[in-house]
Amino acid sequence: MFWSRNKKADPPAESTEETSVAWLWDNEILIEPQHLQVGHFVARMDRPWRQTPFPLEGAMIQSEDQRSWFIDHCHWLVIDLLRSRNGFRPPRANIPYRRIVRNRTDADNPEAPVNMLRRAELDQHSVPAAIQGHDLLYQRAGALIEAIRKNGRIDAETARLGIRQIAETLEQNIAAMIWLTRIKNVDQYTAEHCVNVAILSMGLAKSLNWGPEEVEQAGLAGLLHDLGKTKLDPAILNKPGRLTPEEQRHVREHARLGYDLLSEDESVHPIVRQAVLEHHERPDGKGYPLGRSRENLMPMAALVSVVDAYDAITSFRPYSAARSHHEALGILWKTRDRQFDSMMVEVLIQFLGWITPGTLVRLTDGDCAVVLKASAEHRLWPVVRRLKADGERYRAEGVIDLADHNRAHPDAVIRVAEVLPDGALDIDLNLVLREAAEASATAGTSSSV
Repeated sequence: MFWSRNKKADPPAESTEETSVAWLWDNEILIEPQHLQVGHFVARMDRPWRQTPFPLEGAMIQSEDQRSWFIDHCHWLVIDLLRSRNGFRPPRANIPYRRIVRNRTDADNPEAPVNMLRRAELDQHSVPAAIQGHDLLYQRAGALIEAIRKNGRIDAETARLGIRQIAETLEQNIAAMIWLTRIKNVDQYTAEHCVNVAILSMGLAKSLNWGPEEVEQAGLAGLLHDLGKTKLDPAILNKPGRLTPEEQRHVREHARLGYDLLSEDESVHPIVRQAVLEHHERPDGKGYPLGRSRENLMPMAALVSVVDAYDAITSFRPYSAARSHHEALGILWKTRDRQFDSMMVEVLIQFLGWITPGTLVRLTDGDCAVVLKASAEHRLWPVVRRLKADGERYRAEGVIDLADHNRAHPDAVIRVAEVLPDGALDIDLNLVLREAAEASATAGTSSSV
């Protein structure tokens, strides 16, 4: 035999974080192990991959011995027909797979992926790496946009390499990466928005405990989701007032135009293409371009949809002023299960938290500040860097841990009074971020600001 085979353990009463998966994709089938065939690609199962003899997540079944291992050790499998060499479609397992495959984010566990931003620090290692990755991705987004405008074609391979670089170190650099999504330049909206959606999509995918390949696909779908807008009339796209019905139909074509562009590049995974096509579909069936019903919503598209909306709401657009982080989360919450998938909204809120690194706030003592790190014990008492007005601009001053201050001065408590929209104050947040890293290095630590 290829491997020794042990008797299956009893199936767990409830899927654990390690063995659960997010959803079944259109190309995946939940099956009973006895229906597995040589040539099928096993994408997921009811146990962690580290408990298997396979070196990587996902396995192509190449022999009867490998097939027998899964039959002997697993209660259910998910096969991916797109990656399978054998096109046979087995019957779906008679298992309540929504219970099995819907991922538990384990929000109460401080070590869970959904809480990675709460644990994150700005330091001399993560900040330069995040800035380098962000700049590279921004350059590649700009190159993609320029190439489409010049010759109408797209080469997604260079974009994928930038996404992979960020995805591989996302958790270590997440605080700085999220900070960078808060820096908004009105005249560079298209490229910035695509990069922001890519980063936030990877963060949300990671929070859902999706696998490395799916995290990369989420990032690429986020980066490419709006490239179809390069084919639209700029006068209509940037119109400050309400669009006419005909203009609305024109703008809505961007989803299909983006899909058509990606269909010309065979290296783009079908899930990424489909997410670009469907990122404006809605649970209530009123989305476009296909008007999909709730049960047919594609998970990757649902993810990009909620992230796209969040970044758009917090950015200045010709027809709408930038709203604060709090306002954006409130809008998403109120429209969950109608315009946006409710689970995606809930996990995004858990992931980002009440405030994120780089958020501009006004304190109860009247000063403005930028958040460096959320407090683990009190959401209104983060670590902040004060900002002082210097004419019309602001300059960064000293760092204060509001939790430490308030414990030491109970009669002079300072808390966050208001969360401001991104760009509300004239300050170079990129410079403030670099200064935070330099301060960490000067202090001789790799994990504090």
